[in-house]
Amino acid sequence: MQAEALIGGGQVTGKIGTLMARVFGCRHAAMSRPFSHGGRAYRSCLSCGAERRFNLGNWQMQGDFYYRKPSLAN
Repeated sequence: MQAEALIGGGQVTGKIGTLMARVFGCRHAAMSRPFSHGGRAYRSCLSCGAERRFNLGNWQMQGDFYYRKPSLAN
């Protein structure tokens, strides 16, 4: 039962950390590898989930960071 509490607590801590990063800002220091989906390429911040466009031609990130709207289909 203690392991379940630790796992659940980690999920809550992660959600609070994401909220804090959105309110106070995130440095976006740790970025994911490039992903492409639906004709667009992007990288995601591993800390807060912000995304940024990625140009596959010159392998550079472009534009500002943005957050996608939450999906209702889960």
